[in-house]
Amino acid sequence: MSALDKDKPLAAIAIRQVEKSTGASRNAFEQAGALVELGYRVVILAERGKPALANSHGAELIRLWRWPLKGPFRRFWFNRCVQAWSRRHRPALLISHGDCETQDTVYLHNCVHLAEHYINGRELPAKHEVASIHDHVLNTGSFRQVAVNSRLMERDLMERYGIDPAKIEISYPGYDPEQFNLERARNGRTRKRDELGVSEDERLIGLVTSGNFAKRNVMGFIAMAADLDRTFPDRYRFMVVGKDDTTPYSSLAASVGIADRMIWRTTVPDVESLYGALDLFVLPAHIEEFGRVVIEAMACGTPTLVSERVGASELFSAEYPELVMEHSASSSEWSIRMGSLIDKPQRDYADELPHYIQQFSYVKQRKKLKSSLHQLAVRQS
Repeated sequence: MSALDKDKPLAAIAIRQVEKSTGASRNAFEQAGALVELGYRVVILAERGKPALANSHGAELIRLWRWPLKGPFRRFWFNRCVQAWSRRHRPALLISHGDCETQDTVYLHNCVHLAEHYINGRELPAKHEVASIHDHVLNTGSFRQVAVNSRLMERDLMERYGIDPAKIEISYPGYDPEQFNLERARNGRTRKRDELGVSEDERLIGLVTSGNFAKRNVMGFIAMAADLDRTFPDRYRFMVVGKDDTTPYSSLAASVGIADRMIWRTTVPDVESLYGALDLFVLPAHIEEFGRVVIEAMACGTPTLVSERVGASELFSAEYPELVMEHSASSSEWSIRMGSLIDKPQRDYADELPHYIQQFSYVKQRKKLKSSLHQLAVRQS
């Protein structure tokens, strides 16, 4: 660290894990880059992460010791470690990603209570690991601001914790336009479809996610696929991408007679090639607090169809209402809409969507993030 860096105000970002593949990690790195541009010396406090990756975003990674046993105490231990570090180093700004207290801003990625209600129709058990620390952090009310991914999250925080809406900021995640664009996605489309075993006369519908197939409603997607295949046998192929146990889902696909129509893939770094291979992207999630994959697919010119409980739908539901389904819609209603978007599209989505969604690119959202962080620093001073 140079002497010049030591003269800069210190900003700390506390997040338990920073891995480039996750949305939360990308948010943390985007914050680090914005803070560096605002003139801060930035450290990322984490239990797991790669120093070189943090350095590439202008930040220093400081590893905190990880409590080895699962359970709520692990999260509270992380909070203790962050507070101890902060007392020693006195950062000008401390940004929490939900697992520690701060007087500045909390960036929240998940509404775990609401997710349990929507997915399983029940309340979370007492002493749930994530819910316990979220309840602790949000009930203290010591923060100046809570940043959330969507209005869906905003409503839940106001109702569940009684947080003043004036303290809540909606901060939509952006996408990287250099990676996700029509040219990159469509380059090699034929080759990628050949690799997937999709013929020229077949239409490919895909659900792409990082994982957690229960939350993303892969069961429902299989039911929709079965409905569509019964109506138009052998016309469509269906792909699910993500890290999760596929056993119960592939068994369901076999039981409804579409095992040979399904394609299963784990996450890949060049996911834009998968978007480019699709004829339709579908995300029928029970709940998705935002869903960056949606705007990535749209930036690649791929028509999308999502549940209204996907936060990203807030960005385009007014302009493209036909791309959003009510959460109560049946699998047959989904399958009918899926078929019509592919075979009888209302608009030239491949041309329109990349142009429309570019207003939510990483570049545009970074400007908003910098403004928000600057205002936070001004209020603090």
